[in-house]
Amino acid sequence: MPAAPTNSRTLLLRIFESWHAENIARSSADTAFEIFASELSLRTYGLGLENIQEGISGAGQDGGIDSVYSFWDDNLLDEDSDIFSESKRPAEFPQERLLELWVIQAKRSPTFEEGALDKLENTLRRLLDLDQDVEGLRGLYNDTLLSRIDLFRRAWEKLLTRRPRIAVNVVYATPGDKQGVSPQVLMKQGMLRQAIANLLPPDSDVVCTLLGDRELLARYNEKPTYSLPMKFQENATSGNSHVALVTLEDYFDLITDENGKLRRYLFDWNVRDYQGSVTVNQEIKRTLDNPESPEFWWLNNGVTIICSEATTGGKTYSLADIQIVNGLQTSHTVYEAIKENRSPEILDRMILVRIISTTDRKTRDQVIRATNRQTPVNEASLRATDEIQRNIEDYFLVNGWYYDRRKNFYKNEGKDPAKIIGIPLLGQALTAMGLCRPDKARGKPSSLLKNDDDYLQVFHENVDLSVFLWAARTQRAVDVFLHSEHANATQGERNNLKFHLSMLVAVHLAGGRIYKPQQLGQVSKDEAPLDVQFLEERLDALKEFTYSFLRQGTTTLEKAAKNQQFTNYILGRLGF
Repeated sequence: MPAAPTNSRTLLLRIFESWHAENIARSSADTAFEIFASELSLRTYGLGLENIQEGISGAGQDGGIDSVYSFWDDNLLDEDSDIFSESKRPAEFPQERLLELWVIQAKRSPTFEEGALDKLENTLRRLLDLDQDVEGLRGLYNDTLLSRIDLFRRAWEKLLTRRPRIAVNVVYATPGDKQGVSPQVLMKQGMLRQAIANLLPPDSDVVCTLLGDRELLARYNEKPTYSLPMKFQENATSGNSHVALVTLEDYFDLITDENGKLRRYLFDWNVRDYQGSVTVNQEIKRTLDNPESPEFWWLNNGVTIICSEATTGGKTYSLADIQIVNGLQTSHTVYEAIKENRSPEILDRMILVRIISTTDRKTRDQVIRATNRQTPVNEASLRATDEIQRNIEDYFLVNGWYYDRRKNFYKNEGKDPAKIIGIPLLGQALTAMGLCRPDKARGKPSSLLKNDDDYLQVFHENVDLSVFLWAARTQRAVDVFLHSEHANATQGERNNLKFHLSMLVAVHLAGGRIYKPQQLGQVSKDEAPLDVQFLEERLDALKEFTYSFLRQGTTTLEKAAKNQQFTNYILGRLGF
């Protein structure tokens, strides 16, 4: 006899229904719950909806796994990550950093079942066995699941000589009551953990978590705190700017939450990711570890905080809407050092903190550029501060859309997620539609921000702003359609063909092959409606081209989707 619904379950399911309608209304309820539970499981990483959807692996031959995500040093891995570049040697990556695998199973049924845990154990025994070739499992598991697991395995194998710290997190989420879980389920949970641990190095971290209605509801209600206090020892003020000497203990309290976890979201606007054990960070660590070294703030440039308001009371700043835009390397190294050693010799040292209070976007961008010119930074890292990026953001705003050039800015303001588009997705959409290179959009999702030539082909000042908005709207319409029942698409088709379908839409509306985004100027002004019938016709043709191409060789759909030969085949079938 099923347990009576609790208030937590009732609230959670009502929240889910609303979230489903607002974000992915055309997806089935089961798929939507997989995405919903995955986002809640990974909430601390601040992933966008597109990132979450990319990890969905459910729907046939999934081995009980609904989504998979891999992280190296807190950064989500994708096919285009530096770690997979043939030109990058293992020695170029830091030692002893964290390599994480997240595996999530999410079911709408309000119970935790032994069979689900048995299935997870059987699947992960195979997938995490490095002696088992991934290719040999293709008949047993779907391509999406295998490719997502393969990211983790390839990263692990490449980094072996760097002694990565391995962590595997398995989440089983349902709107059930975790408090009422049977002893048998708890036993199977422990057996699953042990089975995984047996496949990993001895010092690996394995966590198997049950998330029920209360736990999911609590995670949904967790909101990033951007307004925080910061104690200081000495300070000086000039207008809306401040400098302060802050003990490392007090700075640690600012950048960590009540559980001692790093508040990653405070660094969303930083131009670089953490670089790990590079020379400068090793020097910072040595300075902290050496009690005989000079004052820490004499040797370190400190950090720069941008906020909307900074007020003082006693020896404490109250900072609103914080973003730490410079000092990510210092902050991470301080965080790691204090986690290892909370001795007074480290906690009592000082760090120099610059505080700039402004709500002006141009001023913020100038500060980000200027403070990051003090040390070598790849120009690509500063893309979000380009004038064209600000112009696109302004154009989107006046048309009721939101261009998230500053990560999570509009998400945190509570704007409609269906109308929020980030730089990477817009770049992919323009690459697919404005250059007829959906293979590049699919296979190199990050390259547009790394390569000047690729970037300028898409984000060129001669491209009418209406083209950017049209591309965003079109890609979002295609994504929504592919997740609807009308598309009758598999998860593999959704992941691998979305940019190819966008290309077919664009060339049909433009009446020919497209070589540069400027050719979409008239199409963007005509704003032809993309109704379901129109998209169904394009998708039917794409599916026929796809499986005709696949029958010619031994490649998989995922590999074909990243291959220009497949793109050329499609265009040839269209007569271009």
